Amino acid sequence: MKNVILILALFLSSNVLLAQSMFDKLEDLDDVSSVVVTKDAFELLKKFPDADSEDMKIFNTAKGLEELKVFSTENESIASQMESMVNTAIKKSNLTQLMRVKDKDSRVKIYVKATKNKDIVSEVLMFVKSKDKKDNKLNSTIISLLGDIDVNKLSEIANDYEKK
Repeated sequence: MKNVILILALFLSSNVLLAQSMFDKLEDLDDVSSVVVTKDAFELLKKFPDADSEDMKIFNTAKGLEELKVFSTENESIASQMESMVNTAIKKSNLTQLMRVKDKDSRVKIYVKATKNKDIVSEVLMFVKSKDKKDNKLNSTIISLLGDIDVNKLSEIANDYEKK
């Protein structure tokens, strides 16, 4: 019985690791801009005391994050690969579409991985495709967030920015 549990645990953890590292190969491509914020950086944020001011809402929301990755390109071939990678990640990680937005020359799709707590998601994956108005170049961006992400806090932040 212990062997079955161990094999199952290894199988599940390997799927999670594959999904998380799937986008890492984009970092090595010359035509891809990337930003990766590691768990250690977010651990530093957790050491700061909580604050209730308007300006601290984003800061306090980030305390639950473990990883942030952003990859962006204007190379159409790589953009196509990125879209394929996102579709694979959606299937492998069993993500649910939260929202899609279409506005003139841009498309945004947001996917989440729910937890037992309906207010918390463990993963957010965003894929943005847009065209630059000046030179009509395609720009594709992947944003991946991992950690305990409070949907209510994200909603508050979005509403505050919408009002401004």
